[in-house]
Amino acid sequence: MSTSPPASVAVSAPAPARIASIVGFLIVMELASGITQSWISPLLPSFIERYGLSSADANWIIASALLSAAVCVPLLSKLGDVYGHKRLLAVAASLVALGSVIVALAPSFALLLVGRVLQGAISAFLPLEFAIVRERAGERADRAIGLLVGSLTAGTSLGLLLAGVARQYLSPSTTLWLPAVMMIVVVPLLVRLVPETVVRRPGGIDWLGAALLGTGLVLFLGAVGNGSRWGWTDPLTLGGLLGGAAVLLVWVRVENRADHPLVSLDVIRRGGQGLPLLTAFVFGAYLFGSITPNALFLGTDAAATGYGLGLSGTDLGAALLVLGGAMFLGTVLASRLADRIGDLGTLVTGALVSAASYLATAAFHQDLAVFLIWQAGLGIGGGIVAAKLPTIVVSRAPRDSVGIVSGLYNTARTVAGSVAGVVFAAVMSALVVGGGTSSAVASETSYVVVWSICAGLALLVAVLAIGVARGAARAEAAK
Repeated sequence: MSTSPPASVAVSAPAPARIASIVGFLIVMELASGITQSWISPLLPSFIERYGLSSADANWIIASALLSAAVCVPLLSKLGDVYGHKRLLAVAASLVALGSVIVALAPSFALLLVGRVLQGAISAFLPLEFAIVRERAGERADRAIGLLVGSLTAGTSLGLLLAGVARQYLSPSTTLWLPAVMMIVVVPLLVRLVPETVVRRPGGIDWLGAALLGTGLVLFLGAVGNGSRWGWTDPLTLGGLLGGAAVLLVWVRVENRADHPLVSLDVIRRGGQGLPLLTAFVFGAYLFGSITPNALFLGTDAAATGYGLGLSGTDLGAALLVLGGAMFLGTVLASRLADRIGDLGTLVTGALVSAASYLATAAFHQDLAVFLIWQAGLGIGGGIVAAKLPTIVVSRAPRDSVGIVSGLYNTARTVAGSVAGVVFAAVMSALVVGGGTSSAVASETSYVVVWSICAGLALLVAVLAIGVARGAARAEAAK
């Protein structure tokens, strides 16, 4: 049983210089996290050659980490609420460091997947860091959360670029060691520089609830991620979708009856978190779901298809970096906008900028410079929402449940991105040129449809943001 102070204990705020050093390190840590998370995608051809894989096998290199994250994020976030967020952040970073070393050294594909499963713990960094800055940064927590989100986004784009460059000039083994070294360095610095939180969630861990939630998400996301390859009417796909949904329904019943549930559903139902989590889901759908179509459009050769921008290699990575850099700028702008026009105005502004950028992309996308202008607009709008929405989620969470609520926010965005990716892939498969031949490719119309759907989702976020901001204002007034 933990002897840590109860949830009601007062926490003395560190000196401003100490806050700056804590937040500064966590920002650097999130930059390293983003680089590590995106490092693998540009190296997939190297893995295929190294292990003699098929494209279907290579899909599991990405899917294994995603499925691991589905289990790790809620579990590690909850453990942080009970045993300490810094402690679990150090555990997660150690798992990622170990996984990165295994990936760099793996003599077989099976061992590579073990490393990727361990690397899935990296998705728990952000919710655990949210809990730390909520407690330690005081009035600066909102701005710190925005910077953490922006740093992760910038790191993700930077990782795509740097991995492509490293693959071009370094050996595959050396390239894989770079993120491993980063994570190895992060662990002792984290232990030394970041203080532990003192607020604890009383009670133990609902291990049955954790097992059910993890199993349900793995089944569902596994089927979603492989449905287009297995076939949507294949028994394996249907079994995963229906089985995952059934397990999640059982999980809800278990959580309602548990003395110390993994996720207190009352916090969602009565604590005002339901609408923010729904907004996070819609936001994740339009932001993450469009990444692959955008990259494909940038890489499509216009001479062969009549559309596309024909980028490859480093040029493609640099173009994708525009979105990440613009998102970081958006996260910086978010707190300044909130000071001037409030939370509601900030969220609506970010969503409307995103919607306008998607509509402009759908209408004008044949020139690279113009396309990148719209990508910058999408990044700024997305960065504003990405920075402001989690600050509302975190501020409204009970002080002893910040980790798990933040984990649910992250999971909602991730699941939405996966589902949207599948839907958009289906759209692009249905709207092709070249008939039913093996050379058929997605038509220009399919991209326009995807961007138009994303614009509609962004507009929906603007509508939902009205309810989110008003709920936050009511919660603040009730304190």
